[in-house]
Amino acid sequence: MQNYKITTQDGIANYYEYGDAKNPSIVCLHGLAGNGLYSFDELAFLLEENLHLIVVDSPGHGETSSFLNEDDYLFSNLATWLHQVIEKIISGSFYLMGHSWGADMALYFTRFYPEKIEGLIMLDGGFTFPQNQPEMTFEYVYKGWRNYMEQSVFANEEEISQEYLTYTNRWDSRKEKYAASLFKKRQDGNFELAASTFTVLAIIKAFFKEPFTEVYPFIKMPTLLLYAELPKSLNAARVTGIGQLRSNVENVSVIAIGGSSHMIQWDEPQQIAIIISKWIMGEGCAIFPPFTVI
Repeated sequence: MQNYKITTQDGIANYYEYGDAKNPSIVCLHGLAGNGLYSFDELAFLLEENLHLIVVDSPGHGETSSFLNEDDYLFSNLATWLHQVIEKIISGSFYLMGHSWGADMALYFTRFYPEKIEGLIMLDGGFTFPQNQPEMTFEYVYKGWRNYMEQSVFANEEEISQEYLTYTNRWDSRKEKYAASLFKKRQDGNFELAASTFTVLAIIKAFFKEPFTEVYPFIKMPTLLLYAELPKSLNAARVTGIGQLRSNVENVSVIAIGGSSHMIQWDEPQQIAIIISKWIMGEGCAIFPPFTVI
């Protein structure tokens, strides 16, 4: 893995590169308040033998510069930013993979720059939140994330680990480092998230201003959705979202990752790596327990 920084009109864009550029390329987009290493480092190491991965820190996250204006975080504007970044890294077409918020970003990029995309991979994102979850009103979500940002302050890295180990069924020392990478040390010695409250709340607004369903009709390339089975309370939203996706996207494969929660690439990295590799290499989505196709 190599770490690079490039300069754009909006500041610094940070990214990580894995594998041989001669192999098919995947650009990877992480989730809200995360960063590239946190979301994809473990998975990238499993994929890099046969694939070339570009793992991007999105604006206001990781080591990439923040935007100054709230509307710059709209998905349509993030697509423009990503296009400017990727043009400096990859000359040809590529696969695009996003987790959570990153899946919504990937959808919008694919809508505006379809000629660049060989295929779209969505990891538990871009199909439920917030449109298919009636309880997720703007007021509820905005207040919830504002409170989350205010409360995500920890005295030390041990406290950070105690919080984030609840996000997966496979906690280990590697994930401990990933979680710590999300935080910066304040002058008072406490740790707070590197992503700012301004950035996170601007993105929350974007979810409601530019729904993922608006871009489904424009997705004309092969698409793979891998999604979590937990919590079961989201099953109705999942069924609705999958139905919308299948109604609009002709070439779509949908696979549930059994026993996994939202960080599916943490819970089942090896199985997900197998599915992605086979899908990209044209071998189809072979089904192995605990995989389920709906």
